[in-house]
This record gives sequence, structure tokens and C-alpha cells, in this order.
Amino acid sequence: MSDKSNLPAISRQVTELVLAGSASHAEEIFNEAAEQFGDLAVVEVLDALAPQVASMHLSAFDGGKLSLATLLISPKAWAQSLAFFAATWNEDMIEDEPEFLAESLFAHIHGVIFASDDLDRRAALIHEALATDWGTTAFAALFSTATEEIIELANEIHERGAYSNGQTSSDHDIVPLALAIARTDPEAWDRVLFELFPDWQPGENQLHAADEGDEDDNDDNAHGYDYAPSRSTQELLLRLRKQVPSRVTAKPAGRPSLGEDIFA
Repeated sequence: MSDKSNLPAISRQVTELVLAGSASHAEEIFNEAAEQFGDLAVVEVLDALAPQVASMHLSAFDGGKLSLATLLISPKAWAQSLAFFAATWNEDMIEDEPEFLAESLFAHIHGVIFASDDLDRRAALIHEALATDWGTTAFAALFSTATEEIIELANEIHERGAYSNGQTSSDHDIVPLALAIARTDPEAWDRVLFELFPDWQPGENQLHAADEGDEDDNDDNAHGYDYAPSRSTQELLLRLRKQVPSRVTAKPAGRPSLGEDIFA
């Protein structure tokens, strides 16, 4: 690799390695490119990858600092790759293992967003991801694993603002992620809440985590307000799977069409 004119060839090589299941070897290529051409060359290579390839590579790493690609992928490229995270799931997996899938999704998203201490990058990652339908659904799926904490935090933010101390009665790992969203992109925070609580009407009804007792309790007036129950983790993961683009290109132009089959 003598000059940056080799970057397209590097992108092809990385693609071949990722599709062959050799994420560690692909990561070695990124490290070599960074040493010879600098970090911006790695950013260019990542931007040139098809989003499903970038997704496959990034999903092979649980922690952000374990992967140079995770540290350097541009916010826009990551947002596009996130559309394919659920591509390998099927309905049986979602029905049988929703907690496991949600944990995997959380490890990925948390790892990318908190891979560095650069607050501007963190804000850009959040903004780009939550500007998409699939990103909004993905974050809502994470929040659905801790609805009580999200409700408590949402009420705190509503009453005191996102830059209050942000304390809740829980030390759940989802809280720092939720706070990062609320503080950097208030509109995105609202979109995620509406995805998780589709019947919520601010000022008219209260957020409420669905539980088994709700099905037998039809007397909303006994609680003094109408419930706005949350979507379940399983339901949100199914929604995310259905948002996997059905057609992909090396460099997507505009919003991709949505469908069921990753390689249709």
C-alpha cells in the first residue's frame, strides 16, 4: 500500500474478509491502513463499505475499544449499518431469546456511542442513528428492558430538565445512554419514548410499564389516569427485524426501502 489510491482495494479486501467470517483479519487491515495512511483513511474505507458489511464487522465486537472500526466509523455510516443488525434474527429467535438479543443490541450500541469521550462525536452518532426509523426502534427496544427506570427518568427530565442531576433510584446501565440522548437531542428522546409508549399523550395520560395485572384491570379511573403501556421487548425486536432493508447498495442513496430479506 503505497498511497491512498489503494483505499478502494482495501475496502474490497475488508469486504471479502468480513463476508468470509474473518473479522479479526479485517481489523488487522484497518490497523495497517491507520499506521500507513492515518485514521482518516480508515474512515474512508469504512464509508465505502456496504452498510450490511459494516454491520457484520461491528457486530463481531462487544466492546467499542476492542475495534478500531468501532472507534472511527462515521456517524452516518454507523446509522446506515445499524439497519442490518437484526438481519440474522428470525421470529423463533425473537420469541425464544428476546432478552439475549436485546443484550447483544445494547452491547453494540453502547459500545459504539461510548467508545470515546468525544462528546461531539457521541452527539453526532445519536443524532444520525435516531434520524432513522430503525435506529429509533432499536433504542426503544433497549429502553423496553428497563421501562420503570425510563419512566422515572422521563418524569425527572419533564419536571427538571435533561441537565438536572439525572438521578434515578436505579443504577441500571440504560440510564447513562438515555441521559445522553435526552441531553444531546431532545427531539430524538421524544421519538424514542413515543416508539416505546405509542399511546402516550404528554399532559393527558401517564407512562406506565405493562405488567400481567393490567390485562385483568379495566378500571383505569381507579388509578386516576389512563395508562400508556409500553411495547414489549419482543414486539420491538420484531419491528426492528421487519425494518431491515430489502435491497442494498455499496453506498446507499437516500432512504432505503424496507422489507424482510437482507439480501433480496
